[in-house]
Parts: sequence; C-alpha cells; structure tokens
Amino acid sequence: MASKSKNKGSYHERWFLKLFQSLGLRIKKQPLSGSLGGEYKADLLWNIDLYKDKNLFVEVKYRDKSNFPNVFNLLEDRDVALCKRKIGDPRYCVIIKDKVFEDIIAPLIIKAQHYDVLMNTSVIKEKAND
Repeated sequence: MASKSKNKGSYHERWFLKLFQSLGLRIKKQPLSGSLGGEYKADLLWNIDLYKDKNLFVEVKYRDKSNFPNVFNLLEDRDVALCKRKIGDPRYCVIIKDKVFEDIIAPLIIKAQHYDVLMNTSVIKEKAND
C-alpha cells in the first residue's frame, strides 16, 4: 500500500493532469511519478509541439502552506514546475525554465500572434469586399 505522502502527490499530479487536459493540452502522467529517471524523470510529460514531438518534463509540488522548495531546485533536470497550495490566490503557479520560455514558448506565442493577425486581416478584407 502506498504511503500517505505518495497518495497525496499522485492526487495532485492527477489534478493538474485533468486541468491541463480540460484546457486542451496534451499531457500525460509518468510511471512511478518520474522516479525511473531518463525519459521518465518527471511527474508529468507535456507535449508542447506535436509536429516536432517536443515534450516538456513537469514537476508537481503541493503544500498545505507556502513552504515550497526553492523553484530553481525544482527545475533541475525539469522544464516546468507546477506548485499548488491548499488555499489562497493564486491557487497554483506555473514556473517555466528560462531556455524553455525563450526557445519554445515565446516562438509558439509569436506564431499564434502572426496567425491571428493574418486571420483578422483576411476577415477585414472579406468584409470590405461585401
């Protein structure tokens, strides 16, 4: 039987899994909460770009109070850390490693912004032609 601490960790990993999936993100739980190492070194695996098969390793931490580990330590060998607390606002936060933000997230945002500009421009042109 799993310990109370492991059960609590698994519960919060599943909580984030359901949240991210409800937002339409591709994410899955790793076997044994990442204790296997290698390609299984994190609690969750988040597929950020299906076409390039880019996966981010995600660490999940939950605390009743705000006594979280150092965020820089959480990101050692991980790309993203998700910290959740029992009460308060914000209820959780997403911490992204600098290189992941610069090399992956920012380009995806820029790509989405360019797409939005192209779509809005074409809509404006269509309305002008009506």
